[in-house]
Amino acid sequence: MPNSNRAVALLIAVLGLVQCWSQNADMSSEPTSGDLLSIEILRGQRSVGSGSILPPRLGDLLPQGMAQDTFQRYLASYYWPLADTLEQAWELLPLHAGRRAIASVRDSVLALRIDASASARGGMLEWDGSDAIATGRLSMRALGQIATHWSFLLDLANGALMRGIPERIAATDPDMARSRRLFLDDRRFYDRALGTVQYEGALGRIRLGRDVVGWGYSPFGGGLLLSVPSPPLDHLLLDLHYGALRFSYLHASAIGSDASGQDVPTKFIAAHRLQVDPSPQLSLAISDAIVYSGRGIDLAYLNPLGFYVSSGMLSRERNERDNSLLAAEIGWRPLDGTLLYGTLLADDIGFSTLADTSWRGNNNKYAWQVGGVHLLRVADIPIIATAEYVRINPFVYSHRTIVNSWTSQGEVLGALQQPNSDRWTLGVTLLFAPRMRLALRADYIRWGENWLDSTGHVRTALLPGTTIAVPVGNVGGDANDGDGDVLPEPFAVGNRFLRGNVSHTRRMQAWVSLEPVPNVFFDLRAEYLLRTGGNAPMERWWWWVQLRIGY
Repeated sequence: MPNSNRAVALLIAVLGLVQCWSQNADMSSEPTSGDLLSIEILRGQRSVGSGSILPPRLGDLLPQGMAQDTFQRYLASYYWPLADTLEQAWELLPLHAGRRAIASVRDSVLALRIDASASARGGMLEWDGSDAIATGRLSMRALGQIATHWSFLLDLANGALMRGIPERIAATDPDMARSRRLFLDDRRFYDRALGTVQYEGALGRIRLGRDVVGWGYSPFGGGLLLSVPSPPLDHLLLDLHYGALRFSYLHASAIGSDASGQDVPTKFIAAHRLQVDPSPQLSLAISDAIVYSGRGIDLAYLNPLGFYVSSGMLSRERNERDNSLLAAEIGWRPLDGTLLYGTLLADDIGFSTLADTSWRGNNNKYAWQVGGVHLLRVADIPIIATAEYVRINPFVYSHRTIVNSWTSQGEVLGALQQPNSDRWTLGVTLLFAPRMRLALRADYIRWGENWLDSTGHVRTALLPGTTIAVPVGNVGGDANDGDGDVLPEPFAVGNRFLRGNVSHTRRMQAWVSLEPVPNVFFDLRAEYLLRTGGNAPMERWWWWVQLRIGY
């Protein structure tokens, strides 16, 4: 047998030592699984490190026997027949005994649930004038498990914008903003498609498909490398755990663009993460990642055991074009009910210039994240309170080969903010019931934006005695433009944090979600944003209310 075939056979054998429940939670359609994960970690019912790779496995959230917790009972009925606690769950939670699916099957080989959903949304956007919001969406989802090791998810949605201008209304919904279809043709329709296949065994899971991905300990969906709110990725994920060790590997296809804004044919990211949990209260992790483009899949980066920073230096092309990152993370529960976490990310490191604040130290590009979460209980209502600070130094996430920025569809894959900025966030989630929740969030963001000329492009100046234009206005404030982190003399300058055209943004968000009867959902979302200074001052607020029937 060839060595490659032996390796695959050994991996499948190791993963399949015992039977297990393999389906993941659907974090794109229901927030209850994320709420339950946070509650269990904060209560000390789960180890801190068990929630570091998102989406979580349903088998981790729900017990194999009787589901005692209210949230567990809700999820057991929501995901039936993938859960094996149906009868007990419905007896204990009669409100949702009438939950319906288009079709459901459970036998010795197959567990399958097929759902359909129809939603209508209406509201108002105030932003240099008023726009009414009117949209509708139809979607179907299939969740299934084959035998004991295989599972799959397929979620297809098509929506229509019935009232509003796409470029403006898209600011109220990421699905619309990320659908290229909405801005072409008749500018009315948008879509979303998710689909994964997963194999799971005693030591972990292998997943192939398109879905959200989050790495880290933040309750906002992950850390500085990958976060759930960022664009979904077509990816291969290997997630293994044994005792106190957890190893995760990702190879994904991202959607990139070049300096002119044109799509590029290939852009890939690869990352792996080694996590050590000395105790249930403490989790430590290190990660390395790479972005490359303009060629097919690189076997050096497909290797789950390769060190990407070193692999990126094996040839001149890789060293000059590919973009590598390193990250270290910590999650600590000092006492039940409280979680502290932090991440340090290095986009580039020049050890000889670590303390140099002049232009010679511009190769050092860092970001960090620190936060704390506390679980309160008022009148028997769980309340999750979170405070977080994130600082992204100039040129972090960007790259001189512009297409190789740490982005997809123009958005940063980690913290959803631009480099040369910092953010303070306060969030409160009140969980009146599994499907009766109120989430409030307030952000204050400072951003050193690039200096732009009258045409909206980065300011340039001619190199003395030549006709070469130098991007002197690039202060490292755009993840999709890394050209100019080191400028030639006489323009050389240190990349000081918040140098540039500084803006100040205050943003407040509210989300009320309610399922008064099974399969009928009401959502009310609102946002107020005020940005002063910078290149595009604005005041904007919007709200919409949505009725959704199905899932």
